[in-house]
Amino acid sequence: MSDRDALLKAMFPMVSADEAIDALVDAEAHRRGQPDRVSGAFHALALTQGMLLKEEYDLSTHGHGAWVLGAVLADVRELTVINMHHGFPEGDRVLRATVEALKSVAPGAKVVRTHADGFAALLGPTAEQRIDEALGRRAKEALAKVTALGKPVAFTVGLLELTVTQPSHPQVLSVLTWAECERALAIARREPFESVLRRHIALDGSVTLGPR
Repeated sequence: MSDRDALLKAMFPMVSADEAIDALVDAEAHRRGQPDRVSGAFHALALTQGMLLKEEYDLSTHGHGAWVLGAVLADVRELTVINMHHGFPEGDRVLRATVEALKSVAPGAKVVRTHADGFAALLGPTAEQRIDEALGRRAKEALAKVTALGKPVAFTVGLLELTVTQPSHPQVLSVLTWAECERALAIARREPFESVLRRHIALDGSVTLGPR
């Protein structure tokens, strides 16, 4: 066994070397922004490890001042039950319909699959649309039309406005964005709310040039 195959076997003990390579290629493609095959949304790796927010960072603050992002969050409740009772193809269709519903109300958003059954429609500083309660209501109306074999699917929906002062790098923003979206969705599951959850994070990414 070659060193490469031994390393792959250690990393992926339950699959063949070819399957392990396929998994690594898929992960890299997702990191570079290839959409998730099932849902059509960006994979979480594009946000947490890729440069999905680089354009938003470059076209807005360049690390100066405050960076503001809005997010409509949607989590499919009991997706496991849908898969169990109706099969994975129906569950996959629900995920695709969820993404389409979010895109229909926020066409300029970057929709990210933040976890297996959760999504975030991200509206960065350069987006024409802004996060507010009215957008949240439209999102709920669109999601209410998502069905599994004709029956409505239940969702947890949240609204987040994230402000980061003096960010230093787009990947810093990316990890913060993912973490805060997950945090806001967890709060929405526990305490459903209709208003925008506003979160402010103070960083100091500015660079001062001059004598010490």
